[in-house]
Amino acid sequence: MSRWNPFYWLPRHVGIMLYLVFWLIVYVATQYRAEMKVRELHRLRKELSEKRAQYLQLNASVSQKRSYSTLRPVLDSLGLALPTEAPLVLFVPSYE
Repeated sequence: MSRWNPFYWLPRHVGIMLYLVFWLIVYVATQYRAEMKVRELHRLRKELSEKRAQYLQLNASVSQKRSYSTLRPVLDSLGLALPTEAPLVLFVPSYE
C-alpha cells in the first residue's frame, strides 16, 4: 500500500479503534440504563402523588362521615337539623 492511501495506517490501529468502540458501547449502554431508571423514578413519583391525593380525599370523606355520625344523635336530641344549603356571605359596606 502507498503511504498516501488514506487507509495506510488502518491495519496498525485496528486494536485501538476496537478498544475505543468497546468503551463507546459501554458508555451508551450505561446512559440508556440510567435514562430508563430516571423515567421509572418519574413514573413512580407521579403514581405516588396520585395515590397520596386519593388517600387524602378518602381520609377527608371518612372524617366527615365520622363527625356527622357522632353529631347526628346530638342534633336530633336537641331538635336541630344539619343544614343542606351553603352559608351565605353578607357584604357589609364600610363607611370610612
